[in-house]
Amino acid sequence: MISVHLLPYWEGSRIQDSLASLQRWYDDVANEFPGKPIIIGEVGWPSEGQSRRSSEPSLANEAYFDRAFVQLAMDKGYDYYLEEAYDQPWKGGAEGAVGAYWGLFDANGEPKFPFNGMFRSFPEWRTYAGGAAVLTFILGLLILGRMPRLRQSGYLMMGALVALVATGLLALIDAASLEYIELSDVAIMLAMLPLVLLASTIVLTEGIELVASLWRVERRAVKAEIPSGSPRVSIHVPCYSEPPAMVIETLNALARLDYENFEVVLLDNNTTDPQLWRPVEAHCATLGPRFRFYHFEDMKGFKAGALNKALELTDPDAAYIAVIDSDYQVEPYWLRRALPFFASREIALVQGPQDYRDARMSLFKTMCYEEYRGFFHIGMVERNEHNAIIQHGTMTIVRKDALEQVGGWATWCITEDTELGLKLFEAGYSAAYIPQSMGKGLTPDTLGAFMTQRYRWAYGAMQIMKRHTGAIFIGRTKLSWAQRYQFLSGWLPWISDALGLIVTLIALVWTALMVGAPRYFDVPMAALSATALALFAAKTLKTLLLYPQKVGSSLIGALEASTAGLALTHTVAKAVWAGIFTSGKPFLRTPKCEDPAMLSQVLRLAWQETALLLCCLLAFGSMMASRGFDDTAAILWMVMLAIQTMPYAATTVTAILSAFSNTRYPEASALAAPPKGQEPVLPRAA
Repeated sequence: MISVHLLPYWEGSRIQDSLASLQRWYDDVANEFPGKPIIIGEVGWPSEGQSRRSSEPSLANEAYFDRAFVQLAMDKGYDYYLEEAYDQPWKGGAEGAVGAYWGLFDANGEPKFPFNGMFRSFPEWRTYAGGAAVLTFILGLLILGRMPRLRQSGYLMMGALVALVATGLLALIDAASLEYIELSDVAIMLAMLPLVLLASTIVLTEGIELVASLWRVERRAVKAEIPSGSPRVSIHVPCYSEPPAMVIETLNALARLDYENFEVVLLDNNTTDPQLWRPVEAHCATLGPRFRFYHFEDMKGFKAGALNKALELTDPDAAYIAVIDSDYQVEPYWLRRALPFFASREIALVQGPQDYRDARMSLFKTMCYEEYRGFFHIGMVERNEHNAIIQHGTMTIVRKDALEQVGGWATWCITEDTELGLKLFEAGYSAAYIPQSMGKGLTPDTLGAFMTQRYRWAYGAMQIMKRHTGAIFIGRTKLSWAQRYQFLSGWLPWISDALGLIVTLIALVWTALMVGAPRYFDVPMAALSATALALFAAKTLKTLLLYPQKVGSSLIGALEASTAGLALTHTVAKAVWAGIFTSGKPFLRTPKCEDPAMLSQVLRLAWQETALLLCCLLAFGSMMASRGFDDTAAILWMVMLAIQTMPYAATTVTAILSAFSNTRYPEASALAAPPKGQEPVLPRAA
């Protein structure tokens, strides 16, 4: 006699084609061995587990197959053994997730479905439908109830997103509710749970910013009046080891200000080479008494310490403190444009965007520039609607008395500018943001400088979050709910990058275990991989929708911004983890007018990203070779690995572009100022 196992699931058959395939295989054996009695030794369909090509395990499919096969066997006279009588949980590790679910009865001896009559394949549908309705309603109240007035399209879009997130969470819960769950499944789910919750939150916050930016009905109005007289403004320019030609052009631009009552305090701190600061000192002397130069050695507190010292040296009659970086060339109308927004006493801070005059010198600088613009033309504009802008340390003007009231610049924080803005909000002050370029600086010249700058921002954000926990999370100050939300939601993507690094490492280890010991380690549930895909899709969609309308960039500009942002993912992740577990990192200066970096230098700088890129590619190739494309969960896992690969690929690509760009274009210092006699003629602002 001949015993043959006919299991259409393992062949990847659709449930609709399973019986036809089974008969064809049976007939092939019968034709090959005529006259021999044939017994079907195993036949069945699993009720749970992972898909295999077109085969979908489910209770409904098992019931359909087993019922139909028994009827077919009666009609054809087949001898057979159904696989199997009882579910076998012990087989889950050896045969993958489906191994435990072939029985007609569960492991406790209860029938899984009747062999005649109607039955429900999803008996819990009422619970899930009710849960979806309740969760959507609660999330809708919490989110839509606190959003600004929107046009109808905005409400519909946000409502749909809320319903989609609620449905996705319930689908994930359903997918995770295996009857016989393995310890390995529990481990991977626990490891992925923080990412799932954070991804859901970020998808919602990204959606909130998207719909508010596109469909907001009303905009915040800040009172502005031309001040009576000309209040005195003290402009502070902190400087450390900067190219003197660049700083001199910064001072020349200040000398051209269309404002009569200001002083400039240039404070050079800890520059050891006199050849760097002596020319600046001499040039200040030629610009007149309103320009004062100071050089200090052994000054503590980094940039914040220098700014606090400049505050001590400020003219007592000054009403406002303005700060610019040493590479910024301000427009003549800067002060006249900004000072009217101090018409209300509650306004303690007026901020302009950062802008860059060398953005088109190379492809690398263009990518950096496009990445910056998203923050200043989308994020800051929306934060201003809620009086929650991020103060950055250039193109900023602060009331002197408010600055002194909150204790000046914090020397414990390497992002003292952002921390000062938060302190002012906590004290009950307001801020105004002018989304207009009123001064331009220099973009980082190298990938290393670009990374250093973002590391400082992310590390400083974690310092602030830890120091201001009571204000942000508990509401112990005068911060409004909207301000607390804006600061927290602004940090979430960076925290997501930090968790993403852990997920990448876990994914690499898990993939190695699946390839090396497939009998004991299976592909995680598809729903977990889908979470990473949803987060990536949400961020990508937001960039593509907002950049053309709000930033004025083309699709190419949006892609350049996305690539530059992805290239910083690993840097941000390291900074976040360092910021969580440490507090005393020194100030990280972003150098200007650097020498070009060679390809070998930038690749050494990005060795961690390159190593992770190679590991992810190896994991992807190993999965493709060992699992192929038979399993939907395996395909999704490979897609997730591909997405996890993208930040490291972006870093490598950006590193190469930065090296080649800097060898083909002149140095940024050549554009420190426009040629004499060709300064742009700008209208005088009222």
